[in-house]
Amino acid sequence: MSFKLFYRPTDSETELALLVERATLLQEKSDVFLRSIDALFHFIKSFAIDVKEIQSDRFKEDVDKLNQQFAEEERPKRVELQFEQQKEKILSFIEHQHNYIADREKELRDIIELLTRAMANIDVENRDFYHRVYDQSEKMEKITRLDDIKKIKTALALEVNQMRGIVDLKKDQDRRQVQLLAGQVDSLRQELERTRAKSMTDGLTGVYNREAFDDALATMIERSRVMNNEFSLLMLDLDDFKQINDKYGHPIGDRVLVAFSQKCRDSIRGDDYIARYGGEEFTILLPGANFKNALKKGRHICDTIAAARYATSTGQNDDYLTVTVSIGVTVFQKDDTSESIIKRADEALYKAKRSGKNRAIGRKS
Repeated sequence: MSFKLFYRPTDSETELALLVERATLLQEKSDVFLRSIDALFHFIKSFAIDVKEIQSDRFKEDVDKLNQQFAEEERPKRVELQFEQQKEKILSFIEHQHNYIADREKELRDIIELLTRAMANIDVENRDFYHRVYDQSEKMEKITRLDDIKKIKTALALEVNQMRGIVDLKKDQDRRQVQLLAGQVDSLRQELERTRAKSMTDGLTGVYNREAFDDALATMIERSRVMNNEFSLLMLDLDDFKQINDKYGHPIGDRVLVAFSQKCRDSIRGDDYIARYGGEEFTILLPGANFKNALKKGRHICDTIAAARYATSTGQNDDYLTVTVSIGVTVFQKDDTSESIIKRADEALYKAKRSGKNRAIGRKS
């Protein structure tokens, strides 16, 4: 029996060892990247202020989902695509938050300036008023030292008239000051109303946003329970909308969404409530509408959207595209919550999609 005192690895074994070492380093590097990405997403969430108007809760949920996709998705191309899809949303939220903070700072500065100027004016005017009154009191004190009654009456009448003039002037100054303050306060109130309205509407289409819809639905459910009123809910989803974005680009897709929402608004009553639920999905609340009328309205909207044409270019020989919409229709039941009625409308919408799209399908319960 012979023993080899020295073992020399083969070239293949050496190459394998190097590959294993490289794979280990890559794995360690990947782990470091994932931990770093997790920390960065945490910092992004911490950056978002907790303000209802800018929908920070939804933003944080989207960040959590993206973080989870980074941790679980094994295909780099898929991760890259998911990040590209969310990148614009993150930048949009940061800009939205920046504008929100800037608007609030401006409102606060305006209020401080308004109050400071008002207090300064009032202080100056009051000092002047008190000084004049003091001067008149001294003059009236001198009158009391006169011996001639006739002189006293004449002097008193003159001083009383001057005193009235001073008081009338002060009243006029106060009235103008109040008018100025009222005008500036009213201007601030209007600005706050515009800000509030902006926080309730979708920036692209101009219809109500998801948060405003949630509030309106909760209010309508409560009112229907108290007043025993009917209302119906329509869930609308543009068919194959992703293909439009892929083929024509997002600017054309945005134009289609704007035109679609306008056509929906033209098809409903003034007290009906349309909102963008998310992406290409919209909702319509129909106060007082029963199931039959709501289903009829849904079918009318389907026909209207299918008949419309949307321009895809600005040249003389414009190319046009058409789109269709699927709609789920349901009516309020006395035991409904916001979640249950939305779920039922969603299920009707999915059924419309599975049944061939471009149709409205209803579900009562």
